[in-house]
Amino acid sequence: MAEDKAKEAAKATLIGLVRPEAKKEKATAVAVKAPSEVQKTEAAKEVVKAPESKPEAPKEVKAEAKPEAKAEAKKEADPSKEFVDAVMAEMALKGGPKKRLVKTLAEQYGFDKQRVLFKLRRALITERYAAAHAEAGH
Repeated sequence: MAEDKAKEAAKATLIGLVRPEAKKEKATAVAVKAPSEVQKTEAAKEVVKAPESKPEAPKEVKAEAKPEAKAEAKKEADPSKEFVDAVMAEMALKGGPKKRLVKTLAEQYGFDKQRVLFKLRRALITERYAAAHAEAGH
């Protein structure tokens, strides 16, 4: 009897090592069964688990991917908008065309504030010069 108990304990230990989530009660019950029955039972459990887990994983991945993409799009829009608004306020500019100009310069120069301000000042000077000469008829 001591040998039988030792064998059952050894089998339960081996099953516990192979499948750590198995409880001792289930391991003891499985150890009593014939080896062919154990293989059939474990194979059936794996077959049943596999179809259930596969459909769930893609749904979760798809559900998570969409909000992340939308969140990234919003994050990208916010810094550029804040940058453009800050430059517009600093230069005391108003209007859509100037805002588009600032946005274009910001994208072109990688949102480098110093470079954008320099190019913006040059563009505004050129615009004023062209407007003054157009009025004078030159």
